Amino acid sequence: MASELIPLLLQHLPHLCTCLQHPYTAVRHMAARCVGVLSKIATLETMNVFLERVLPWLGAIDDNTKQEGAIEAMACVMEQLEVDIVPYIVLLVVPVLGRMSDQCDSVRFMATQCFATLIRLLPLEAGIPDPPNMSEDLIRQKARERHFLEQLLDGRKLENYKIPVPIKAELRKYQQDGVNWLSFLNKYKLHGILCDDMGLGKTLQSICILAGD
Repeated sequence: MASELIPLLLQHLPHLCTCLQHPYTAVRHMAARCVGVLSKIATLETMNVFLERVLPWLGAIDDNTKQEGAIEAMACVMEQLEVDIVPYIVLLVVPVLGRMSDQCDSVRFMATQCFATLIRLLPLEAGIPDPPNMSEDLIRQKARERHFLEQLLDGRKLENYKIPVPIKAELRKYQQDGVNWLSFLNKYKLHGILCDDMGLGKTLQSICILAGD
């Protein structure tokens, strides 16, 4: 494509973002496909707009239309960029993870499909520099999300939870590990359980979290 046409196409990106919120599924679908194609021919500009404007819609749990537009646009961007999505992957994984238990069937299904693709590419992200012209806010957010993923994927990196109330017990190491895990899940609003034999202190660990929440 002639390079002089790209700025003309990018002028339509805000309108495409608006169409991603349209009540008609077909309109959202075509807008998502257009955003996907734009991400291929003008990656930096399109991804900056997508990350700052569209991606937050995944958290709009009271507006399924916004959620559906955002997750379908993400799927189209991933399809077009393929491995070129890697520099942005940390910013995408965490919002998608949160929608894998969404009440909306279509959002939950597409989020699961996107997550399955992103998590396979995640090991490639280590050492990849930030894309040029990424805003300072996105760079800071990327650092926070990377810290979260490191803890999620490696329990040894969990922060040690300090119980804010006095308890008449001394936690064993495995119990402290369990409390750290529950604290991590609670902080990021994730689901999880403690699984071990009876009598090893699951109730105590749960009470520690409930008392400090």
